[in-house]
Amino acid sequence: MLLRPRFLTVLALLAVPRGVLSRGGHGGSSSDSGSGSSSGSSGSYDDSGSSGSDDTSSTSPSSGGGLSCTDSHRLSLEDMQPYHYGQYNRDPRAGHASAYSDFDGVFFKGVAKYKYTITTPPPNITELGKPKVGSIECPTGEQYIRMLGAAWVAGRPPRPAGPENPIAIGFKAWKSNIRLSDIDYSYSVCEKVDLLRFGTTVDLIHDSYDNITAMDAVDLNITQASEDSDMILFDGVYDLKDWADSARSKLEPQKYDNSGLSDQMLYLPKGTCSEGSSLGKVMMRWNGTSVKGSLTNETLQLNLSGSMVAGFESTSIHDSSQTKVNVTFEIAFEGILDAANSTQVVLTGAASHNESLVTFERASSATISRVSVYLVLLSLLTFSSIIL
Repeated sequence: MLLRPRFLTVLALLAVPRGVLSRGGHGGSSSDSGSGSSSGSSGSYDDSGSSGSDDTSSTSPSSGGGLSCTDSHRLSLEDMQPYHYGQYNRDPRAGHASAYSDFDGVFFKGVAKYKYTITTPPPNITELGKPKVGSIECPTGEQYIRMLGAAWVAGRPPRPAGPENPIAIGFKAWKSNIRLSDIDYSYSVCEKVDLLRFGTTVDLIHDSYDNITAMDAVDLNITQASEDSDMILFDGVYDLKDWADSARSKLEPQKYDNSGLSDQMLYLPKGTCSEGSSLGKVMMRWNGTSVKGSLTNETLQLNLSGSMVAGFESTSIHDSSQTKVNVTFEIAFEGILDAANSTQVVLTGAASHNESLVTFERASSATISRVSVYLVLLSLLTFSSIIL
């Protein structure tokens, strides 16, 4: 039996670094080096996720007098890390693209499954015993969204004080039916396609790196897997209670329900529900979310699940809904190492030779070659059903 030649080509594209090792994640803030947004604002990111030569979109005046957006659909990896990491990797790299940092971290790409159930309040009933026109309507039963996703994992930098986890995890995902081998050009900055952005470590930007406040949004419990000594398991609960009284944006207060941060978003797409007319995005917060997963030097599995009361994003000043719905969700991501964009490798479990069970080292060409061979074999096993 022989594998199809086209399939082998896809495996090679997934596993082998494209040319010289490149770095995709340079930081995540829309502000310049050493500066942030106004005092007390959340560490939110420029939706374009671009900087310098890695721009994925551009804006220009349109014929109508506004700005038009030109989108390359190139995936950006620059919006998954907390702003304070920029002082260690993004800023030193400005003008020096090949610069290396001990806090560059590693990247993973993969497919995510978004499973959810919406429970709506009972409809308002007319005197004739029928639901009133305009009662909220949402999909019934368990629903699924297929997503592509990217993740970043890095060690804890020396400052700011606050975070205690030995690693930070950043993750984003967007609705897509594009195959995983084409993920690098599956993204749309102009359409702002992200359904979620998630991080185990968060920060509040003030006026400089020296004044950043940071904390672990998820207190990770990290253990060595019993079935694989070179794998670590982690779990925890997303909780921002320590920042319950922090300053909040007055421009979009609905994004801060339950002490949420604007760059830690969780949505269901616009038009999921209607109330006489189509409603905006279903807006949820991560607080209380159960976080579980596993990490090796080649793979990342991440599971996020929870249940909460959610509202709707206002699509205009004339179109807003005060209706709330209950949403139960589970997001399962399976990622493989993106060696082409990672300047480091992560050693986990027994391989780390570290009490924290995780160590990051500079990637070498030999390491990348070994990982590439592993990923080809992994893909062969995963897709063994695709044979002649």
